[in-house]
Amino acid sequence: MSRMQDASADLDFAAFCLWIHSNDPDIEGILTVMGEALAQDTDREARDDLAGLIEDGLGSEHARKIWRNLMETLFTPRRGTIVGDARLAGQEEGLKEGREEGREEGRVAGKAEQLLRLMERRGFSLTEEARQRVTTCSDMPLLDLWFDRAIDATTLDEIFSAPSSTDRVPAPAQRPEHTAVRSQGLTDPESSAN
Repeated sequence: MSRMQDASADLDFAAFCLWIHSNDPDIEGILTVMGEALAQDTDREARDDLAGLIEDGLGSEHARKIWRNLMETLFTPRRGTIVGDARLAGQEEGLKEGREEGREEGRVAGKAEQLLRLMERRGFSLTEEARQRVTTCSDMPLLDLWFDRAIDATTLDEIFSAPSSTDRVPAPAQRPEHTAVRSQGLTDPESSAN
């Protein structure tokens, strides 16, 4: 099967030919033709099933690697195949990370909104610069610090002044992923007492 039209004409026969010729020196070209022909099939379920059968039937590990790469680039393979499961697991992990990042971004945006509301309720005249400073801040511990300061502050300068060693460090700053806060001058009161 060296032409996509031949493979497309009878995909099942083409798959059978692949199994017989999986050690052929031009297996990459043959698999590429078959992959392109299979990608043209509009019946996704049948296509995914046949792709899995092809993978299972290839006798050469070299041919399987080529086929896996082709499946990843041409279409999403079915569950139950090595490539399908690995790809789905990667997608699920990516979704999980995306959801966690989204949750963290939501928490930060929520804290920024709370801080702006508190400052407005306290009667601070917020400039566009101050609003932007709050809404573009992605450092949750710093937003927590500003929020705590906004409860008692009498000026915006008191809220936004550089962190000092006497500031109460919000709990999230203790996690390793928040090391950027420490570089801004926030310290743990217990560690500075030692």
